[in-house]
Amino acid sequence: MKDERLEQQFKEYFDGVDVPELPNNIVADAKKSVQRRESRLPRFAKIASIAASFVLVFAVAAVVIARTDFSAFAPDAPGASQIKTYGVADVEHTERSAYELSSFDKSLKFVENLAYLPQADVKTAVTYNFADGAKAFAYAEVTLISGARYDAEIYVEFAQDTFEPLKDYSGGTSGTYLGIPYRLTKEIADNGEPVNKLLVERGGVKYYFNVQSSDENSYLKCIELLLQN
Repeated sequence: MKDERLEQQFKEYFDGVDVPELPNNIVADAKKSVQRRESRLPRFAKIASIAASFVLVFAVAAVVIARTDFSAFAPDAPGASQIKTYGVADVEHTERSAYELSSFDKSLKFVENLAYLPQADVKTAVTYNFADGAKAFAYAEVTLISGARYDAEIYVEFAQDTFEPLKDYSGGTSGTYLGIPYRLTKEIADNGEPVNKLLVERGGVKYYFNVQSSDENSYLKCIELLLQN
């Protein structure tokens, strides 16, 4: 039950109490304190926002790194792309007549044909075998006059591995001529003439030409010779 008399007494007491006014300096200090707190809050919010952004960036970066396959950028594993080679000590040579080269292997027929041409000269013809009798490669030095002078060293290799001095040929620029794919490296001789180093693979046989000529595209002549084989 509501006591109206007691409620009236409390009302009269509080109405009669004088609440002192706070000094101005205390009020001012309080306002400054509130202002400082209000001014700090946005700055703190900015710092928190920047920190959150960095956390997000690092998190995304971590996911990207975890999912990236770095094997495409890493160097090849030792021996993964290395060409297997053999040297002079692994083969035995036999000097031959240029007119009988096709009897050693039919792929040498184009060199034999050059020996019969009046405008060509096959100066050297040598074949090489491994100790077990398997064919390694054949070598010939040829000079041909056909619009220009062509001085060429020719290697025809039958081995699956590569003769050590020839391994750099495979690093040449790739191309195709008359349907024949090739690798080509262009150099300049001491006398200023262009040198074309050509590699062609056909029927499991590798043909190497080192041609010096005033004809900058002397390698095309070599491919044309192979097509006559």
